[in-house]
Amino acid sequence: MGSDENIQLIRVSLIVTAPHPELRAICQRLLANVKRGLPDQTGDVLRVPARAYSDPAQWQREIEHIYLKVPLLVALSCDIPKAGDFMTMNIVGRPILIVRGDDGRARVLLNVCRHRGTLVATDECGSARVFVCPYHAWTYDRTGRLAGIPDRNSFGEPEVEGLIELPSVERAGAIFATISGDSVLNIEPWLGGMLPSLEALRLDALYPYRKTTTLKSPNWKIAADGYLDGYHIGFLHRDSIGKKSINNRNTYDCFGPHVRIGFANRRIHESETTLEADWSLVDYMSLVHYVFPNISMSGGHGEALQLSRLFPGESVDQSITVQHQYFRWPIEGEKTEAAESRRLTYEQVVRDEDYATTFGISAALSAMDNSPVIFGRNEPGNQNLHRHVARLTGCNLY
Repeated sequence: MGSDENIQLIRVSLIVTAPHPELRAICQRLLANVKRGLPDQTGDVLRVPARAYSDPAQWQREIEHIYLKVPLLVALSCDIPKAGDFMTMNIVGRPILIVRGDDGRARVLLNVCRHRGTLVATDECGSARVFVCPYHAWTYDRTGRLAGIPDRNSFGEPEVEGLIELPSVERAGAIFATISGDSVLNIEPWLGGMLPSLEALRLDALYPYRKTTTLKSPNWKIAADGYLDGYHIGFLHRDSIGKKSINNRNTYDCFGPHVRIGFANRRIHESETTLEADWSLVDYMSLVHYVFPNISMSGGHGEALQLSRLFPGESVDQSITVQHQYFRWPIEGEKTEAAESRRLTYEQVVRDEDYATTFGISAALSAMDNSPVIFGRNEPGNQNLHRHVARLTGCNLY
């Protein structure tokens, strides 16, 4: 075994067997929930009118007051580790380019040429020395600065410095941005208690598997409800990813609009007879971090993490889900096969179990008229989502 491989194994071992104190505390809380036969609970049930999912005016308020205003997690630091590395995506009609400059800083730019509005970068990810607009070959450097105009003497003075830069910041191994020019980015109060929890995941020590999964999904809140729900795992997923879990014994920690969900695995009882220093938390528990409004990160305290990104579609009943896989080692050689197997497993589960169900929900909600969708005391993650959507949009449907 080579020295590089030894280092990788040591690093993974440290993550798995010497967990962060906060993660150990979650494991202890999960075990207590298993013993008492209940998950964490809220004080009461929450009733959300069914039309809150289908009302076009409410959906438009969510775009304007949430997606165009609040800080969004647009990438992990490991997605663009080196100068020139970049990613592109479209969020509610805003094409963005995320690129790391030669100064080491990650910038989030509008992926729109300042000449005639052409997309400057057309690949989903890659590495570039410069970005050249395919229409008239205007050239931008890794900071977005306008570096060249062909036949500039004939064009005249454009009076622009470069691509439009959006407010962004890099924290806890993630890159956050607001995608409206008049929005304000103040990340510490926005993340609150979620920030140290993200830091404990050591997101900057992950390696991305570049092949992603893209799935059609229903209204973004219906899709989000599934990612925030620990109650369904033992039923809908009883023959797949739910096999390892003890159903409905979750912990829920709400940090403002963000939620961390703990899942008790069937082996959690082993923690009672094992020295805490020897705990293997990936055997005892699973984690989901939901970073409002649209990011679910499953895992991360062990050797792998799945990041699912929800993009609202072109109408109230549509969204797109993109799944990204990350690992604690570079994905190359025989490790590629394992990474691809994991990607395909979660693609099948979400498509054939989650979204096969939630598309049915989307189609049926119109029949409920003014009847409510009911979230139980054991569904605090879902309740938290809808309370914050209502608060941020001033929604009178709730």
